[in-house]
Amino acid sequence: MTGAAQGIGLRIAEILAEEGYRLYLTDLNTEKLSAVAERIGARHGHVDISDRASCLLMTENATTSLGQIDALVNVAAIDAQYMPGSSITVEHWSGIIDTNLSGTWWCINAILDHMVELGGGRVINISSAWAFRPSKGVSVAYAASKAAVAGLTVALAEEYESAGILVNAIAAGATGNTGTPIDPHRAANYQRSHPLGFGGPDPVAHMVSHLLGPGGDWVSGAVMNVSGGYLRG
Repeated sequence: MTGAAQGIGLRIAEILAEEGYRLYLTDLNTEKLSAVAERIGARHGHVDISDRASCLLMTENATTSLGQIDALVNVAAIDAQYMPGSSITVEHWSGIIDTNLSGTWWCINAILDHMVELGGGRVINISSAWAFRPSKGVSVAYAASKAAVAGLTVALAEEYESAGILVNAIAAGATGNTGTPIDPHRAANYQRSHPLGFGGPDPVAHMVSHLLGPGGDWVSGAVMNVSGGYLRG
């Protein structure tokens, strides 16, 4: 699992540990990650998902540590300060796409042959509600990266179902306490418009658990809407 040191990834790690999963946690921030892994009794290692070689090494270390990898949960991503589309720089665009989209892909690419040899596995990617319903204040690069993660999920599901690999994504809504802090005025407006308010990381973490468990046995190529009503349909 990537992005386990904080936010949604941290909560996913905690819940899966409580449910008895054997975990190999990774993150760019190894200091925070080490404390998390020690607290929940998980193994851990460093990864920079934007670097393919780092993703390959992560997979090698995880396989050596656990013996086999039955599931991959891709959480690691970066947020970005908003800027108008006409002002987006090469650094802004490339940084987000290289991490959120290419990084997700490099992690999956590194594990596919192993899962094929095992005869199956599960991959869960974290997309975003803003991929499907963008709003002012969200970088178009971020929305594009998360929409592409959803497309990647659907394409991989079609290709690898026959190998027993189920690939799904979660379109996560506003947690209210992860990522870039929300301006108090915007937060108040959001809560007035959306009766279910901010969900925190737990709803996303519980959906990951559902997809990894028996509830996910017949789910493939889905982009699960976990957005507290921000998305409908």
